[in-house]
Formats: sequence, C-alpha cells, structure tokens
Amino acid sequence: MDLFERHRIFISITLAMVILGVVGVTVSSFSPSKKSEYFRELKEIHTAVNNYDKVINSWESARNTLVDLNYWFDFIPRYDAISEEDQDVLVMQENVKDLAIRHQLRFLPEIRKYFGEYLSSRLAGLDYKITILNDERNKIIVFTHDSFTKRTLLEKFHNTVANDLRLLGFKQIRYKWYELEKLKEEKYILYNFSDLPDNEVRKFTISAIKN
Repeated sequence: MDLFERHRIFISITLAMVILGVVGVTVSSFSPSKKSEYFRELKEIHTAVNNYDKVINSWESARNTLVDLNYWFDFIPRYDAISEEDQDVLVMQENVKDLAIRHQLRFLPEIRKYFGEYLSSRLAGLDYKITILNDERNKIIVFTHDSFTKRTLLEKFHNTVANDLRLLGFKQIRYKWYELEKLKEEKYILYNFSDLPDNEVRKFTISAIKN
C-alpha cells in the first residue's frame, strides 16, 4: 500500500469518527431528559411573557422593555432544531413567539416616542430639534439642524442614527434646517426605510442598549 493510499484511508477513518461524534451529539441533545428540561424552561418563559404588563412612561422603561424583548428573541431559537414529533414543545414555542409579537405591536409605538426623547436629551445643547410624528404608529421622525445644509454632515449624522431607527420600526426620516421651517410649503430631505413591520420578531441591537 503506497503512502497516498494510507493517507486516504486515514482521512476516511477520521471523517467517519467526526460524523459519528456529530450524530452522537445530535441524538443526546434531544434525549427525553433534555426535552423535559426544554419544556420546563419554555413553560416558565411562557408564563413570564403571558403575564407581562409593562407601563412605558419614560425612556428608561422603554429601554427595559427592549431588553425583555431581546431576551425572548434569544430564547425561542434554541428549539428550532427539534423534530415535528415533539409537538408539545413546538406548540409551546409558537405560543411564546405569538405573545412576543403581541407585545411588540403594543409597545413599539411608545418605545419610538421615548426614543425620540432620549435622542433629544443626548443632543441637548447642540441646537437639534427632534419630532416624532404621531401618525402611523409614530413611524416618522424629523430632525432639524442647520448643519444639514451640508450633504457630508447630513450623511455623517444619518449614518449614526439610521440602523437604530430602522430596528425600532421607523419607516421614514425627514431632515430639515431651520430656514425651511419658515416656509409655508413643507420641505425636507427624506430617507425611507425598507419595510420592517412591528410584528416581525427581531433583536433590537441598538446603541442605546449596548451602551
């Protein structure tokens, strides 16, 4: 047997051992005891989400709600790999997801409102004006500042806020400067986001939480 042949056989045996190892991990991951643990955790999170009754009246309470939504988002995907035979687990998982969506629909308009107030406080003293239009579930935000007359400065500002605003479900940003506000005709530069509906479960990885 030449060197090449021995090398090929060695690789085949090694791959077989790796495959068997992966299969072993997969099987043990969904053993009856593991399933029981998963189901118990799911029942606990279902109870917590079902009884969730937050009052949002400040940015701090809005931020805490986003943290809770992120926790639910992180929890649900752990069960994506379970087979359809585990119907009790899958049904409970779907119930948790439905409750999370219901809370998103309820809370996101208020979260957007208080996020506007948070931005106003962060930019206080810099002559920015921030307005959340209260139509269409608070999905339009207006920034007014004289630096927006310069395209480079507008783009720089836009790049610092756009990702957070999109994740929070804003559909449009309007940029104005104070001279435009004196005009009778409404004028602004706008940026439209691709649709990210409030009922789409997602992780809110916004800078205000990371920081």
